[in-house]
Amino acid sequence: MLSSFYYLRNKDVKNMKKGEEIAIDMFMDSQIYPFKLRFLGRETLKTSFGKVKTMIFRPLVQSGRVFKAQESVTLWITDDANKIPIKMKADLSVGSLRAELEHYKGLANPFLKY
Repeated sequence: MLSSFYYLRNKDVKNMKKGEEIAIDMFMDSQIYPFKLRFLGRETLKTSFGKVKTMIFRPLVQSGRVFKAQESVTLWITDDANKIPIKMKADLSVGSLRAELEHYKGLANPFLKY
């Protein structure tokens, strides 16, 4: 699933509108599955790096096994040329998960902070 966000680096998402979806075929367990990323909007996050402009996406995941519901995962990626995942929240069947980027290096483009 995380690799789908790196797919966005090669896709023009600057003019996406809230609610738009991107369809991607995902290969997993020797099968191809349809996968969608829903764009939720933009937000400026306060991080340990400073304020960072982000785009928010929600992948539509399979509910039941790991995730509580189909819309259980939210991911923030930087709204710059790098498009790095910077924050993630997920509601799991047995609790919840939260992750934030702690360190970065070797980026192809400047990391934009505000």
